[in-house]
Amino acid sequence: KDNNNNDDDDDANNDNVGCTVVVQGGLAPVGVMLAARNAQTVSKLILTSPPTFLDMTTAVPQRDLEWNYNFLRSKMYGPIAFAVLETRQIVQFFSNLFLFKDECDDEWLDTIDDATSEEARTPIEAFNAGLLQHRSFEEELKSLEQKTAIVEGDSDKRQADRVQYSKDMKRCHNITIQGCNVLPWENPIEMMELLRTF
Repeated sequence: KDNNNNDDDDDANNDNVGCTVVVQGGLAPVGVMLAARNAQTVSKLILTSPPTFLDMTTAVPQRDLEWNYNFLRSKMYGPIAFAVLETRQIVQFFSNLFLFKDECDDEWLDTIDDATSEEARTPIEAFNAGLLQHRSFEEELKSLEQKTAIVEGDSDKRQADRVQYSKDMKRCHNITIQGCNVLPWENPIEMMELLRTF
């Protein structure tokens, strides 16, 4: 186990072969599975603002997943929920509350507006229902051989709950940059530098 950047020469050479997978937020399980299933292709994994280690290793109960999904898919409640959640004012409110260190800008809000459509609701329903956390990813996290970075914003309140990644994973480092929860958007310069040097 190496959490102090003391990788041996073989590991360092292997890090330069293959691709780097970068995954934002709640899509962390997708990145972990890509790395776990494609060890010869994926050489590095960067998780920006992932769920806490406990959330990644604790399955959401089946009954909760079903309730969440059925609520969002409901012909009665689903359209009402989306009609409210897709308004610019609500997007701005939740973005400022949970996602950004500073207030979100018009470009962010315009991008969300442009991406809002009936067709986009199906994957959003599945994601918001918690289907990506239908099982624990503890086995994959603890067995990954790839160099992994957990990138967090300096104003993210969940930093302490992500320390376990570097304790339990073989080659994992927690890295803090300026921002909160959407670091590739908030701080693209530091993210690009991290990609270049990691």
